[in-house]
Amino acid sequence: MSIDLDRATHIVEKAFLPLRGDVREDPSDASFALTVTDGSQVLASIAHVARSQYSHAGHLAALIEQTRLELARDGHALEPWSMPG
Repeated sequence: MSIDLDRATHIVEKAFLPLRGDVREDPSDASFALTVTDGSQVLASIAHVARSQYSHAGHLAALIEQTRLELARDGHALEPWSMPG
């Protein structure tokens, strides 16, 4: 399943609840930057997610799961999440 930028943005924004996943799109190369916050501070960030990293569902899921693991290791509780079909 191929994922476009809008769909990837929607998936990422929902993947870190109850924290906030903020996505900043860069239409010039169809990439985005991701910042996860708790409302007052940045807890995780990825400066550049290339199209090749999100257009394949498995690649995007791995990127999200790795970031979720890092947040959990830092003591942040997240709602259960799985890659939408």
